[in-house]
Amino acid sequence: MERNQRNKLNFTDLAKAAAGGDEEAFKQLYEAISGKMYSICLRYAGNKTDANDWYQDGFIKLINNLSYFRGDGSFEGWARKVFIGICIDNIKKKIIPVIPIEADLNVAISDSIYDKLSLDDLFKVIQQLPDFARTIINLSLVEGYSHKEIAEILSITEEGSRSQLFRARQLMKKTIQFQNGTK
Repeated sequence: MERNQRNKLNFTDLAKAAAGGDEEAFKQLYEAISGKMYSICLRYAGNKTDANDWYQDGFIKLINNLSYFRGDGSFEGWARKVFIGICIDNIKKKIIPVIPIEADLNVAISDSIYDKLSLDDLFKVIQQLPDFARTIINLSLVEGYSHKEIAEILSITEEGSRSQLFRARQLMKKTIQFQNGTK
């Protein structure tokens, strides 16, 4: 049996045991995924206060839905969907505005601007973006969702997803330029 299959079976067994009230099994699941799930919450929330709340909400939802994990895919992938769902629900409560492209944002900015940033610096820039931009960047560029999936998640059109991603990328580039002192 491959290592991945053993881990998959292990997570499936742990999820079943935790769903049945086994605290030790839940503790093992928590320890295995807690860091990654908190990173997701922080990336979407943009601040620690909201991230902490969403993280807690995510684990409550995870506990309440453990019996639905069938083991068809990875446990971590299933948990990611639960946490991303919590983040999106909370962002929707804030109302994601449609921001028009302002004339000064519609400037040509080279993609090489990203080459000068570390991954940590890039995530810091993403956290500074407005909710709509941070959400669309995370869903598309970080999580890899298609425009069709994003449209369904955010209850917008596919074209809306494309235009919001364009606007978000422009804002992100503008933020990077501003921080680097270039105009």
